Amino acid sequence: MSTSELLVYGLVIAGFLLVNYVMQLAANKARRQQQERQATGAPPQPQAEEMLDYSWGGAPVAQPVAYELPRAPVPVYTAPPAQSVEPAARIHPAALGLLHDGRQTRNAIVLMTVLGPCRAIEPYAPREP
Repeated sequence: MSTSELLVYGLVIAGFLLVNYVMQLAANKARRQQQERQATGAPPQPQAEEMLDYSWGGAPVAQPVAYELPRAPVPVYTAPPAQSVEPAARIHPAALGLLHDGRQTRNAIVLMTVLGPCRAIEPYAPREP
């Protein structure tokens, strides 16, 4: 690491420490002011949440509503009746027409050679750099 990187990291850490220290000072000051108000007998000031609720008239209270949803009939699913199905005849790959000529066959062989076997069936082994 260069000295400029170390300096940046140090400044970032110092910034976090400074923010934490300032927040602690502000919290201590607020706590001291509240203790002084309690000692002098002044009425306590409401917190932010209390002020919000007070200024808006409080949170509305939801009244429970008693009603029942109509129940729809549950459909019963049944399997279709079994039919006699004849097994499909086997089709030779050449009959599918995927490889029409020698050029497509050669391109397919080159592609399989380049890609190689599927790595999903091999056990996991991390690659070495």
